[in-house]
Amino acid sequence: MIFKYKARTATGLINSGTREAASEMAAITWLREQGWSPIVVEAQGGAGAFLTGNKDEGNSLFSKEIFPQRVTLKDKNVLFKQMATMVNAGITIAGTMELLAAQIENKTLARAIAEIRDAVSGGVTTASAFARHPNIFNALEVALIRAGEEGGVLDISLARLATFIEAQYALQKKIKGAMMYPSVIMFFTLITLVVLCVFIVPLFRAAFVNIGIQKMPFLTSVVFGISDVLKSYWYLIPVPFILGYMALRHIDRTVEGKKVLDRMRLHAPLFGDIIFKSIMARAFRTLATLVTAGVSILDAIEMSAGVADNYVIGEAFRVMRERAQNGVMLSITIKEQKLFPSMVAHMVAVGEETGQVDDVLSKVADWYDMELDEKIKGLTSVIEPVMIVFVGLVVGLVVASVFVPIIQAMQQFM
Repeated sequence: MIFKYKARTATGLINSGTREAASEMAAITWLREQGWSPIVVEAQGGAGAFLTGNKDEGNSLFSKEIFPQRVTLKDKNVLFKQMATMVNAGITIAGTMELLAAQIENKTLARAIAEIRDAVSGGVTTASAFARHPNIFNALEVALIRAGEEGGVLDISLARLATFIEAQYALQKKIKGAMMYPSVIMFFTLITLVVLCVFIVPLFRAAFVNIGIQKMPFLTSVVFGISDVLKSYWYLIPVPFILGYMALRHIDRTVEGKKVLDRMRLHAPLFGDIIFKSIMARAFRTLATLVTAGVSILDAIEMSAGVADNYVIGEAFRVMRERAQNGVMLSITIKEQKLFPSMVAHMVAVGEETGQVDDVLSKVADWYDMELDEKIKGLTSVIEPVMIVFVGLVVGLVVASVFVPIIQAMQQFM
């Protein structure tokens, strides 16, 4: 049986050709005996068989999944780590996918890996096979896989991709951690207010009528009015939140609306700076990873703009790309834009002078990560007393609204 192979020699060069062997494992063994590291080993003629049949079948199977299980960053981090280890050990991509498809617990990801295995076995490149699942693997991940595959360093690219996703996952946890405390406090405050207004306040109102209190203070009248509305239309409580969410989603899908909302996010009180630093850390980490992997600087900047997912910051990166295409150095463009601190421009300039742009970009991402950590710590120390005061003020107003009439009635009898 004839096998086509692609392997990395001891000097780092890529060697490709054909080899007659009894099995795929025999062909791999021969390559290792030559001192080469196998990259792709496949039966000759497999691509034609795949293109006439399996491709459509695989895609239809994937599309039949009605309720796909969500693939998290943690899932992908584990996947790429295991892939890097197996490929480095000399296992073919098809063999790696075969082993992983049987081990992965996430059914959606396992199904995708099985289809990638079939595609690669049929002669499709690894990057192209991954690109067939855009709902799971984004353009950045596919680009890194393609760069490693074409450069004969797929194991290194996969390890780098795993490290990148791990950093993204850590950043995601930081943001969720910062948002969790105020979100929980606001939720329970709302629940407390609804319970007070629907169940407790009406009892006091009935008591006031029984003891003959007719004229209520303004605050009490307002709280009683809110209580009446909530008691009569309690089932409508979620409606304003749902409508507000849907309206924001609709606005965010329009170009002009996204511009406005993205600016508002960056200037939001308390959380605006956290959002800004997290986006910057993600964008520069993406840029550093892509440049290190050998992706062209123009493509790397374009992908980083997309990863930013913010019009203001994305536009800044697109300006960088346009000027870089015209021969302008990145540090000059960064320096001219007010969005970036002067220190970032200085660091990038040093990287350009020393030829270590990828290392410097990674350090810029680390710096934004450090700034984000400090900001979250500071916010946590400030937001706790602020939330306590807020909750105390809201609940205190409700309590005061029912006790003020009682105190006034007691003064009349004294």
